Amino acid sequence: MSEPNRPFKEESKSTKFFIIVTMSLLLLGAVGFVVAGYYFGILGLFNILGIHYESLFSLFLFVLFYFLLGIIGDIVLKAFNILLKAAGITAKFSFSAGMLLFSFLINWAIISAINLLMDSIEIAAVTGIILALIISIIEMALDSLDD
Repeated sequence: MSEPNRPFKEESKSTKFFIIVTMSLLLLGAVGFVVAGYYFGILGLFNILGIHYESLFSLFLFVLFYFLLGIIGDIVLKAFNILLKAAGITAKFSFSAGMLLFSFLINWAIISAINLLMDSIEIAAVTGIILALIISIIEMALDSLDD
C-alpha cells in the first residue's frame, strides 16, 4: 500500500531534486518574509521620524545591511545575556534594563555604521539614537512574547 520510509540517499534523482528545491523555496520564503517585515517596519519608522532616503532601493540596501549586521549584533546580545545570567543578575527589572541598554547600543552602532557607509540615506545623530531606541524597545517587546 504505502511505500516504507527510505533514506535520502536511496531516493531517485528527481525526488532528491524536488526535495532540495522545495526546501530551498521554503527557506527563501521565510527569509524573504523576515526581510520584508524589517523593510516595511523601517520604511514606516523613517517616514515617522522624517529620515530622508533617495530611493526605495537605497532603503532596501539599508535594511539588508541592517539585517546582516543585526545577525552579528544578536550573537553579541545573546553572549551578553549569558554573561548577565552568569553574573547573578536575576532581578527582572535590572536584567531587562541591562538588555535594553545593550540592545540599544548595538542597534545604535549598526545604524551609525550604515549611515556612515551609505550616502543615499541621511540620518541625524539624534534621530539615529531615537531610531535605535525604538527598534530596541520593539525587539524587547517581541522577545518578551517568547517567554
